[in-house]
Amino acid sequence: MRITLDELKRTSGGKSVSSFNKKFEEYLDIKPYFVDNGFYYPTRRNIYHIPAMEEQCITISNKFALIELDAAIKGFFIQLLLLSQYGNIELIKKNIIKAIRIDKKTYDKYIIELAGADLVSITTPLTLYTENILLENDFSKQKKLSTKKVNKIVEIDDNGNIIIPK
Repeated sequence: MRITLDELKRTSGGKSVSSFNKKFEEYLDIKPYFVDNGFYYPTRRNIYHIPAMEEQCITISNKFALIELDAAIKGFFIQLLLLSQYGNIELIKKNIIKAIRIDKKTYDKYIIELAGADLVSITTPLTLYTENILLENDFSKQKKLSTKKVNKIVEIDDNGNIIIPK
């Protein structure tokens, strides 16, 4: 995708995304992309190549973003989803605390919030409600990076000159 950091900030609701590239550089292939818009300084964007999905992954609906919970609690729920799918453990308090490495008070706080949002049922073992949240993984829609598009990426040398690959 081609996007500026400001656009990414507006999309994600983040206050600052200045360290985005540094945090995600090991996961994403980030290449500079320059648009000649007629100004002296061309608009700089980045092309983020998101790697192919792994075998053990989950796909979450964008409806999950609309649920009003703290980001830490949503992250905890995602961890519970992953444990339920691939953890090979029974979802009881002791096992979850050991697997995620959180303390009992934090676990209780998060579970109460998730129960209040109707995402879990406090039973033994824990019951997760994932309807309209957890989607089927669709590996067929993954696109392989076209070498034709990669060749259209331009670069700027140390003197500020635009280099267009041949």
